[in-house]
Amino acid sequence: MRTPTEPPMSFWIVTICALLWNVVELYFGSYEMAFLEETATGEEFETLQSVPYWYAVVFLVALFSELLGSIMLLFRKKLATTLFAIAFLSLLFVELYWLLSFDITKTSVVFSIIIPLAVIIIAGFLYVYSKKATKKGWLT
Repeated sequence: MRTPTEPPMSFWIVTICALLWNVVELYFGSYEMAFLEETATGEEFETLQSVPYWYAVVFLVALFSELLGSIMLLFRKKLATTLFAIAFLSLLFVELYWLLSFDITKTSVVFSIIIPLAVIIIAGFLYVYSKKATKKGWLT
């Protein structure tokens, strides 16, 4: 059995940033609908409210998988990689559905394009980073 290697300071910085990102992501997930209800046109908001039930379920799976992955990263557990893989695939599916199905760029370019792309990029980074951390022996 290999003894775990002590991770560098950059690992802890990424881990703390991942936790903070997920807390912010949970907050904005709840804030987003309230913001769009106030600023979207009636037709745009009706379209947003008509998202399928599975969308909400997959979105919640993605959010909590990423949050739990960040916690497992903090505790230096290999399970983080699996949770980040689930989160990345779920978020990729959900955010691409969002980008392709909803046109709310008149209401908010940030909510319609920038945030979904940032979420996909960060989820992908966390998955790749956790795989690298496992390979280097930082996670057990």
